[in-house]
Amino acid sequence: MPTARIEHDFPLSADALWALLGDFGNTSRWSGRPPEACVQEGEGIGSLRTLTLDDGREIVDRLEAVGVRSYSYSIVRSPLPVHSYNATMAVTPIGPDTSRLTWSGEFDPSGMNDADAVVFWENIYRMGIGLMEATIARQPR
Repeated sequence: MPTARIEHDFPLSADALWALLGDFGNTSRWSGRPPEACVQEGEGIGSLRTLTLDDGREIVDRLEAVGVRSYSYSIVRSPLPVHSYNATMAVTPIGPDTSRLTWSGEFDPSGMNDADAVVFWENIYRMGIGLMEATIARQPR
């Protein structure tokens, strides 16, 4: 299975970054999207979140595992070119006011070769990180 992985450092403590990212069912906290664009069903492991894209298509993810400042999820249903997608978002401290997000996923691509699929997912992660950076920039210091 191909793997995509991006690491990005943020000017926040690990606890502050995790407070922003750690709620599986509330991506609006970091994405800047309206709360109704992410709806969670259930609680804890096995819960589902439905992400509604700008064009109305939906991605349904299932929470698979929760760790210390990390969670793993799988895609249950998606219009994206992938099968058997599993990903992890993990935050680690670098210093008192700096932390690193590692976002990685493994998958079976659909309709593209492995190398193109890795680039596709890395770009998705970069887009998400850009949304996170914009959200952090809007926060009062």
